[in-house]
Amino acid sequence: MEAKDHIKKINKRYLNSDKKIVLPSLNRSIDRIEKAFPRYGSFLMEFIQNADDVGSSSLLIRIDDKIVEIFNDGRVFSKSDVESICSVGMSSKTPKDYIGYLGVGFKSTFLISDSPEIYSGDYRFKFDKNAWEEPEKIPWQVIPLWIENAVSLPSNYRTLFRIPVKDDSILKKLQEEITSEYISNRTLLFLRNLKRIEIDDRLSRTMRVIKKQLHKRTRNYEIYLIQECINGSLSSQEYWLVFRKTCYVPEDVKEDKTTKEWEREQVNKREVVVAFKLDEKGNLVIEEKGTAHIGVFSFLPLKEVPSGLNFLIQADFLTTPGRSELARWCLWNEWLAKEIYKLIIEKCIPTFI
Repeated sequence: MEAKDHIKKINKRYLNSDKKIVLPSLNRSIDRIEKAFPRYGSFLMEFIQNADDVGSSSLLIRIDDKIVEIFNDGRVFSKSDVESICSVGMSSKTPKDYIGYLGVGFKSTFLISDSPEIYSGDYRFKFDKNAWEEPEKIPWQVIPLWIENAVSLPSNYRTLFRIPVKDDSILKKLQEEITSEYISNRTLLFLRNLKRIEIDDRLSRTMRVIKKQLHKRTRNYEIYLIQECINGSLSSQEYWLVFRKTCYVPEDVKEDKTTKEWEREQVNKREVVVAFKLDEKGNLVIEEKGTAHIGVFSFLPLKEVPSGLNFLIQADFLTTPGRSELARWCLWNEWLAKEIYKLIIEKCIPTFI
């Protein structure tokens, strides 16, 4: 089997490395990356982002007794995807086309699990701390182990991440982080492909379904309807008026040191977006200023970043791991903020007038 041989080849490559310095150092480096994510639930946002990157239209998050399962219907794992997830700081994704880096984001999973499993296409493998006699001397988080027995996925899904949780206290924390406080009905608003998120908490017998659909499109704007159902009953719905602008990256921004550190120097253009809430009659709704729900998005909400505005702004801002805040000051983020201002002046205000 080609996939099995590929997993064994990666495994062998690591184990043939220097065991006194290289492997223990890599283990500690990964440990530091894990600790950079601010919350246990940060990994859920990474999986939402990854699902969008691989073209998923639907995502299912299921929490059961000591197990979190995440299904998506996007493109299955390729060889390069496997090698990315079995490495640190390397990715098959490019900033030109994708918003996330699976090679780093997946590492947040080890905050809650010592043995995550992946089933995608021909691949089925895991990372297992308990498989090693001295795990502190081995970068077990990137050494894949083949899983002999296949699993059956629901017919509409193509990839499964199966994540056994370390202990009950973490499981309880995760139950809090799948509520609307963290994964709100606005999580879908700025994603490119994802149209539906199902959150099945079997411990509390609660099923949340969040779905987005295009309600209206004109030359200058779009209106989206976002609905949320709980246990089959509609609990909320929101209309959002969305304005977009494609911006071309200036040469001085491309040449900035931070832009290069974040591997954006080859990016030629980015889109900025502004969104205003509407009522069912199409009138603007002025909401209170806030953070998670009325604030800054970098495709997904930056929970700790207030905008001071009564509407949402979205751009490919450079952020810290876990998406809790913007990265340090840089020309890239400053340029995007200026482009958002131009969008408001050029499109939003003339439309409202």
